[in-house]
Amino acid sequence: MSTLIKSSGQHIDDYPSATLEQMQKAVGGYIEPVYTSDKVVVVDEEGLLKNLPLNIEVSAMVGKMIVGDAIVFTPKEWRDRN
Repeated sequence: MSTLIKSSGQHIDDYPSATLEQMQKAVGGYIEPVYTSDKVVVVDEEGLLKNLPLNIEVSAMVGKMIVGDAIVFTPKEWRDRN
């Protein structure tokens, strides 16, 4: 299952993210998927506008600046839930 990685560095494995509402609650707003070759990361679409804190771990993982809490899926997990 997915992993919620908070901007504080805390990991919550097997995070419930089967519904849009669960994902929105986790990231704190409208969701936006960020695709890499081996991950799909769901972030708050308005995270920069909300001035959310930098998520250092997820930013390093995807190679671009990510702010706020993020849910990390494998591509298979993402496909299977949609």
